[in-house]
Amino acid sequence: MSRTLVNFMMGLWLIFSVGAVSQPASAQPAIEDATPHPMVPLPADGYITLDEFTDFAVMEFPASPGDRRSGFDETVEVEGAYRKMEYAVEGLELSLIRLYRGYLQHFESGGFEVIFSGIGEELSGRDGYSFITYESGFLSRTPSTASGTVAYILARSPDEQTVLALSFYARQNARRMLINAIEIEDMAPLDLFAPEPEPEPEPEAETQPDVALIQQDIEELASGLVADGRVIVKAILFEFDRADILPESAEALATVAELLRGRADLKLLVVGHTDGVGSFDYNLRLSVDRAQAVVAWLRDRHSIEGSRLRAAGAGPMSPVTTNRTEAGRAENRRVELVEVID
Repeated sequence: MSRTLVNFMMGLWLIFSVGAVSQPASAQPAIEDATPHPMVPLPADGYITLDEFTDFAVMEFPASPGDRRSGFDETVEVEGAYRKMEYAVEGLELSLIRLYRGYLQHFESGGFEVIFSGIGEELSGRDGYSFITYESGFLSRTPSTASGTVAYILARSPDEQTVLALSFYARQNARRMLINAIEIEDMAPLDLFAPEPEPEPEPEAETQPDVALIQQDIEELASGLVADGRVIVKAILFEFDRADILPESAEALATVAELLRGRADLKLLVVGHTDGVGSFDYNLRLSVDRAQAVVAWLRDRHSIEGSRLRAAGAGPMSPVTTNRTEAGRAENRRVELVEVID
């Protein structure tokens, strides 16, 4: 067991020795201009209440049911750059199970390895308690039969360079999700006399040639969703290297809004995709930002309820054709609508 987890457990022992887990008296405010983790899209209407970074840490994440007293049969120990964040969605109208399953689907469809996941009693240890990580940094315990259900996902990125531990819970009239992320790397020696590092070059961004707009009607979008569960919207374009939607995309987005208004039961996952030029993290972040821009456009300009739309980004992970040619890269830069089945 690593020193980090031992410290967690010692803090937990002190908390429970006085009989209760202390919680903050008031809700944490949103952090202005905070950027979501590039692999974990921010929920619709969500905000960031915690964002901390450490250049190197050793972490041991639970990879099986259990808790402090009964222990964990399996754990995953990793080390590298560490980022801890908390996302929140105000109110309790959004069910925790929907939030949990939405992210589980996001990771599975994006090629992540889901090492371990569970909700409620699926996390229970031998003594009937389950674990959940609060923003205080302690591994806290809660009875599996308690009304406040908790959930957990441990996943590894497709390139196996990042491990993510997501904990879901309700606190202070909000659904919350704590993200513990480690970018795996060896610790470099500390050179106290190292020269100032030269600035890293900007990542090579996508190139975007002139693209002929192909407008689709409602029937074409609807038939794609029925037949395949997803459909590409071919006439949504963005500013070069940015998430700003170009004005010529308005007609295609109006068609999507009309489709949603005509089917009141339809809920969609809006997924952004990029080509394979540039770094993985850069493209993944850009795809999430673009998906969020589409959701915001439909919500703000067409009055589509935010609860019917979820933004997600797949970056370069799901190409429809080769990235070796400019024509192929143009096809891979796209926005897809995926039907969400409750």
